[in-house]
Amino acid sequence: MLECIVTNKEEGRRTDRFLMKMLPKAPGSLIYKALRTKQIKVNNLRAEAGTKLMANDTVQIYFSEERLAELGYRSASPVIPKAQPKIQVPVLYEDEQVLILNKPAGVLSQKDTPESYSLSEYLLEYLQPEEGWRGTFRPGLCNRLDRGTSGIVVAGKTLGALQSLTASIREHESEKTYLAICQGVCPWKKEMWLRHEWHKDARQNRVTLRRIYVGPQTVQDTHFEEQAVCRVKVLGVSKQNHMTFFELHLITGKSHQLRAQLASEGFPIIGDHKYCKAMQKEKNTHQLLHAWRFQPKQLQEPLKYLENRTFQAPLPEDFAVILKKTFPAMVSIYCEQGEDYV
Repeated sequence: MLECIVTNKEEGRRTDRFLMKMLPKAPGSLIYKALRTKQIKVNNLRAEAGTKLMANDTVQIYFSEERLAELGYRSASPVIPKAQPKIQVPVLYEDEQVLILNKPAGVLSQKDTPESYSLSEYLLEYLQPEEGWRGTFRPGLCNRLDRGTSGIVVAGKTLGALQSLTASIREHESEKTYLAICQGVCPWKKEMWLRHEWHKDARQNRVTLRRIYVGPQTVQDTHFEEQAVCRVKVLGVSKQNHMTFFELHLITGKSHQLRAQLASEGFPIIGDHKYCKAMQKEKNTHQLLHAWRFQPKQLQEPLKYLENRTFQAPLPEDFAVILKKTFPAMVSIYCEQGEDYV
């Protein structure tokens, strides 16, 4: 018989999901049958598959050691040496539930090959306790940025925080604001809504779009599916340098979305090797697209205390240099972090 103690970070996980993590080779039918026949209990009582576990609950699994090994049992106290992170990532905010990072341009959010290193690996190395990871839960990212995009990435340190933040972002209940410097002189005087059909070629890792609507009228419905939608505001125009400084509010969260949408309207982001033809030969630059501000408007427990807080990421140096040179009137607003922002 095996007894497992539910940790604080695993609180809120369904019993069946907890067991599937603990016994990754066990088919779901076996787990549900074991619950029905009391081969698996919680706190010595019969447990339902959908019951959410609480911290310090005891899960009893009445299987032999051989059977547990066959089902891929993961020890609650694996011997994993604490590793030093391979990169340095500025921390914007941290508490017991949440970690908010300012991702540098050039860093992957998730690895694209088995050998690559990403922000996901950094997160686990940064948060790993000295005694190693316990239980089945691992902290995770709630949003992702393209490799060349800098700025705010939010992570959940507990299961409840990860679920709450991910749901808020997925249901468009968090405001995500980006800044971009693009080629071209944009004539838009009002805030504009951009809505396109969105298709991604996985082989080419490239997005193609078909315009549905570009204009000042608010897009009311939220049935976006295979669509890319954002709000765009022109903050400054430099006719001399043939550049436009944009503030972008992401409504949907499609891959390459803002890069492809701006390029399709004739304003490719400077430094974007994929969607800006003039930059395709320039290999030593990063795109001037920055996830600048994050405002969670609605959150479920245990994160209600973070509702309507504003988190802001300082601009990277190369972005700030061009902004100061080309749009000096914007420097006091976008290059300085005020006291109201965490």
